[in-house]
Amino acid sequence: MDGEKFLFSLSRFGIKLGLGPTKAFASSLGDPQNSFRSVHVAGSNGKGSTATFIYRILKRRHLTGLYTSPHLRRFSERIIVNDNEIPLDYVDEFVRVHPSTIEFNGEKTQLTFFEYTTNMAFDYFRREGVQVAVVEVGLGGRLDSTNIIDPEVSVITSLSLEHADKLGGSLEYIAREKAGIIKKGKPVVIGKVPEIARNIFADIARRNESMVRRVEDCRIVNLNYSLEGTTFRVETGENGYDVKLKALGEHQVNNSVSAILACESLKVPPRTNDILDGLSEGQIPGRFEIRRREPLLIVDGAHNSEASRVLSSNIRRYSIRDPLIVLGVLKDKNSYNILQNLSEVAESVIITEPNEIERKKDSESLRKEAKLFFKDVEVQKQPLMALERAMSSERSTVVTGSLYLVGEVENLLDKMEITKKVPVEGKGEGKPTGLIE
Repeated sequence: MDGEKFLFSLSRFGIKLGLGPTKAFASSLGDPQNSFRSVHVAGSNGKGSTATFIYRILKRRHLTGLYTSPHLRRFSERIIVNDNEIPLDYVDEFVRVHPSTIEFNGEKTQLTFFEYTTNMAFDYFRREGVQVAVVEVGLGGRLDSTNIIDPEVSVITSLSLEHADKLGGSLEYIAREKAGIIKKGKPVVIGKVPEIARNIFADIARRNESMVRRVEDCRIVNLNYSLEGTTFRVETGENGYDVKLKALGEHQVNNSVSAILACESLKVPPRTNDILDGLSEGQIPGRFEIRRREPLLIVDGAHNSEASRVLSSNIRRYSIRDPLIVLGVLKDKNSYNILQNLSEVAESVIITEPNEIERKKDSESLRKEAKLFFKDVEVQKQPLMALERAMSSERSTVVTGSLYLVGEVENLLDKMEITKKVPVEGKGEGKPTGLIE
């Protein structure tokens, strides 16, 4: 059986918020989530990068798993153990042995893609003898399938109105949903969030007798940004670190500090040199990632309003003058705000369509919106044609708007690298990617 093809067939059953079926399936597997220690990471933006930072730190001393979503290049990126992606023959065997329809409350219940794959990840971690796993929340927190774990520390990186249609229409409601990962007596790390959310997190943590550590309470000095990396010193109250990040962007400073606080909060904290080595390991794929330098080509999965605002800020930060934007978005995103934010730093955009037939925003609709903000608007429906058009322009280019688009472009660039058609920064298809939001 083609296990990967079967898994994606489950996506037609949509998203269900609720832990009942996930717990029932986990029980039938012998509760694999209880076989390893864990760190749980939630947030509107930054959770994938923060989870990757924590994973890179912990793998230096422990057999460490990483579970993230979505993937960029291929499904197996979602489930990693010490830099090795889950083998597809394991996926095939798991699918063959474990039906996706289970008994729940006396009825036949169809598991969703995320309910099924979350348990598959935990089962794989158990089989591999993983000692600690870093688990990224899929959506929200309280009712997300990953919330069957009992982590040593929880992290909430950020908060915005992303997925308000599923989680509630206000910051207060979304904050309470994300706070659902705070466990009784277990510490929680809070990134930079609006005051109203900060107060809700503090109240829920107090009721859970959970220690709160906040990025805003740390002292960050000597910040230096360049396209070669970011350096700074952070003092957390417990220790001081001279950090060197290869991951670019202002937002990665806060994400890396969240990772440091999470690691310090573990029962057995990592050594200082392991923290520093983990943070300096490399770029975060798909997150303001440089794939070519002359001329500059950056891919960034800024798929919502807040992420596009951060991207625009980073374009200014690194003095990238009037880059050519290659943009494709999903129709459930606020494309108007994304276009508005990007138009503050660029005058030209190539509109394309992500390879996601049911969810993509059609290029003609996006073109009409783009004309409101950009001086020059071009349409190339196929991502390959859009990429080739951008590269032939010899201009600094930023590919963004959707993780689906970024993933497709990453694959195209990998192939170009292999065939020597263009020099790129990445190491090609063989590199483990681990990510993402």
